[in-house]
Amino acid sequence: MGKYANHEEFGGNAPVRYREDTTSESFLKGMSVIAPPGMKAKAARGKKFEEKTDFKASATWHRNFDVAMFGGSDIGTQDYEAKQMDLEKILNKINRRS
Repeated sequence: MGKYANHEEFGGNAPVRYREDTTSESFLKGMSVIAPPGMKAKAARGKKFEEKTDFKASATWHRNFDVAMFGGSDIGTQDYEAKQMDLEKILNKINRRS
């Protein structure tokens, strides 16, 4: 079974998790795994990565996922940022998955 019970639960939880989990530290940790021996990613790049994974980025990510998987059925292509905010407001009514 999937991590979320339905697409509404996915839309309310996954973009929030995306923002929380895409941190400078996670970027630098991932880059260190693929970096050549003796090299590491610059901390400034990690900070820039984190800045680019804000609400707008997570709403766009969710919209693109929805379009690819469901043809844009739940969040649509018009005013998807407002629809994302509405989904996240219902977090108190649905279970937050870890």
